[in-house]
Amino acid sequence: MYCYTYLPSLECGLRELILWSEISSQHPVFFINVAQCLNLNLTPQIVADLNRMKNCFNSINNEARPLLSLLTYQNHIDYSLAHSTSQLMQQFLHYDQELLAFIQHLKAYGQNQPVWQTLVSHIENEQIYMYRLISTLREQIFQSQQPPNMMPPKPP
Repeated sequence: MYCYTYLPSLECGLRELILWSEISSQHPVFFINVAQCLNLNLTPQIVADLNRMKNCFNSINNEARPLLSLLTYQNHIDYSLAHSTSQLMQQFLHYDQELLAFIQHLKAYGQNQPVWQTLVSHIENEQIYMYRLISTLREQIFQSQQPPNMMPPKPP
């Protein structure tokens, strides 16, 4: 992420979470399919872990979609919805860290396969970008849930 991303509404945050959780759920599938095409023998445990990660991101996506439909066009913040969105974003960040750590193991495969190394590197960079973006958006949601500071500034 090259610029700070401003969150104008909770809807924007949910739409980003839905988009990036969908993309993240596809990355494990890409790893499995490309490994098969390149005759890289991923262990059954690695395939199982990748499938589990796919399901984790799918779960976030499936939980975020109904929240989007609950949004109303009101001027006030729905704190319950903001809290639920923030929790889903925290789960996304947890799974993203897990996938990023797992990607380090995938780098050991196909070291002489430029296609594999390019794919792994590309997905790693994309997941890092997602982590920064979702982290920034979650921080803004968390800040919006805080009561306003009604205390006057202290005199010098």
